[in-house]
Formats: sequence, C-alpha cells, structure tokens
Amino acid sequence: MKKTNLLLPISILVLSTLLVRFIAFYVLADTQLENEWFIIIHNLALKGVLGINVAVDSFTAIPKLAEHEDIVLPSVFMPPFYSYYIYFFKYFFSNFTNYINLIIFSQILLSTVAIYLFFEIIRMSYSFNYSILFSLIFSLVPINIYSSVQISSVSIQIFLIIYFLYILKKFSLKEANFKQLTIFSILSGLLILLRGEFILFYFFSLIYFFIFISRKIKFLIISLIISSIIISPYIIRNYNIFDTFILTKSFGYNLLKGNNPEFKVEGSPNYIEKVYNRNDLNIKADNFYEIKLDDFYKEKSLEYIKDNPKKYFYNYLLKVFSFLFFDTNSSYPNYYNIYHLLPKLILSFSSIFGAVIVLRKKGFLQYLSIYFFSNILFFSIFFILPRYSLILMPIQILLSIEFYRYCLRKFFN
Repeated sequence: MKKTNLLLPISILVLSTLLVRFIAFYVLADTQLENEWFIIIHNLALKGVLGINVAVDSFTAIPKLAEHEDIVLPSVFMPPFYSYYIYFFKYFFSNFTNYINLIIFSQILLSTVAIYLFFEIIRMSYSFNYSILFSLIFSLVPINIYSSVQISSVSIQIFLIIYFLYILKKFSLKEANFKQLTIFSILSGLLILLRGEFILFYFFSLIYFFIFISRKIKFLIISLIISSIIISPYIIRNYNIFDTFILTKSFGYNLLKGNNPEFKVEGSPNYIEKVYNRNDLNIKADNFYEIKLDDFYKEKSLEYIKDNPKKYFYNYLLKVFSFLFFDTNSSYPNYYNIYHLLPKLILSFSSIFGAVIVLRKKGFLQYLSIYFFSNILFFSIFFILPRYSLILMPIQILLSIEFYRYCLRKFFN
C-alpha cells in the first residue's frame, strides 16, 4: 500500500478512538474525586503527607479528611504514581478550571496514543489490515472506553504497558537502540510506581530479553540503573519514614481480602472490616501503623489457609477460572451484559489457545505467553477484579491473532 492509502484508515482508527471517548466523557465521566482518592489528595494538599489514615488517639486511626490540627499517618499501602498524577493537576490547574476534566482529557489522550502504539506493535509482524482490525476492536471494547473517563489508574497503566511492549517488540526484532532502552527503563520505573507488583514482571522481562534472547548484560545493567533512579525518591521517602527499604505494604490486606471464610472471587473487604475492626486491634497509631496492620492481616490470612488448604486451593482455582473466563458470582453492575461477556469469552478462548501455540516459539510471542499465564497465576493468589482483564487484553489480542492465523493455515493450507 502507498503511504497516502494508509493514512485514511489510520486516521479513522485514531479519530474513532477519540470520538467514542469524548462521547463517553459527556455521558459517563467522573466529575469529582471519590472514596480513597478524595481523602488522599485532600490530606496531601492540606498536610503535605501522602496518607489516608488520621490518628484519633494513641491506638486509633481512621481513614478521614484531615483538619489542620490532625496528624496524618504516612501511607505505604498504595503505590504513589496516580496520587501524584491527580495532585499535579489539582495543584497547577484547580484555581482557574475544573482539574477533574483535565485529568479525564489527559487519560483520553493517553488511551488514544496507546491504541496507535498497539497498532504499530501488530504492524511489525502482521499485515496492515490485521493491524487496523484488531486495534479497532481493542479501541472499541466498552470497558476500555469506560476506564479512560474514570478517575482510575487503569488507562494510564494500559498506556505504559503497551508502550513497554512496543519497545520490547523492537528489541525482539533487534531494532531498538540506547534511546529506546532509556524510555523502556523509565516506563518500567513508572509502572513499578503505579503497580508495585510490576517489579516482578520487569525483572522477568530483563532476564528474558537481555540474558536469554539478546545476551546483552550491559543493557540489563543500564536499565536497572535508570529504573532505580526513577523509583529511588519514593524508596528513600519510605526508608526515612519506616526505617526499611520498601515500595508498598499491602500483601497481607490483599491476601486476606481474597482468602477468608466469606470467599468471593472479587474479594471480601466487608469481611475484614466486620471481623477485624482496626480500632479493636490495639495497633499504635504512629508512622508504622499501616505496616503493623498489614502484618496482622497477613497472619490471619495464612492461618485460614493453613487450617483448610484444600478449600483455599479450590478457591484459588475458581479465581484462575474467573480470570481466564468469567466470574460466576460477580456483584459488579452490568458484568453479565452480553456485550461485555460474549466478547470476553471469545477473546479468552482464542488467547488461551494462542498462548499454548506460541509457548515453544522463542521470542516476543513466547514472552507474551509466559507473561499472560504468570499474571493469571500470580493475581489469583489474591482476588480478581473485572479491570484486571482489561490490563491483559492487549496481550490476549496479540495471542489471539496467532490462534486465528493457525486456524487459517490449517483450513487453507
């Protein structure tokens, strides 16, 4: 195809992505901060402390909007990136415009760029028509549109992951250079600050591409240095406050949320609040409050698992099934809507078969297959939310393409 012939479908892809998101903005967009984001940003703006809990007395702390005389306990429960992202817009723009709208507009823009990068990833290995078709499908998935107009870190996470995969694809084709290695490392640092567990997948990516594929140990070391520089301010902040090198401390809470007697695939936070009221736990309300609270949750969840390992292993399998296919007992609105569930099931089956097909093919596709299965097995230790499927969707689509191509080869030689 000539360049002039390519420009029209690419323009349609980008413009349609923008259009549906702007329509969603006027119909579905968040208009204010709510829940934990409202509290965290308020406390950060008022007291200069990234924290959600306020000390009421020596052994009581509650999530609340701080007042001038209150003591905000520093938080280590949530990674900081999205909190500071929101705070940036509030600090610089809240005096003369609606900064919430600016946040949503920025997410729409990042979502659109992500779609174009996804198109480029597909185009590196497949035909132009494949690239347009599957990028358009990803662009118009309802949950992808919806997430871009909500106060949620998901759309930013998708943008960063797709950009991350775009550069890894370049590395697999031996087209990447030092500049792209630098961008890759910065993206990795930001993803770690956005989702703490991503550090595991970052290390896996380094080992796979720079030891097993390209054998460029120098690239691995340089990337570690750059990504460490990105996350070091937050690590230093935590060391100064908590006297330990730590990124986040939420393992215990997440484990108990997904492993307790009132089991639900999507987690049971109400059980934690009902049975383990934090104000009855006699935990000192100081800088170490969240760390001690999370350690308590971890002990309780491990006790449940040890007392009945068969039950919780069965629950683990239910979570794996829910991640791969669908949750049989979801409480989320419109989860069982046919327009959500049918595409999800089709994509689930095709991506699983695609992942198995490419598992022995050393390179980018094998990496995606391992990444896909390891995400499912890892997050199923805790609990599964509907948005987790959206985060894996770009990888599922890439694996599904291989499945459809395999079927076409078998049927048409």
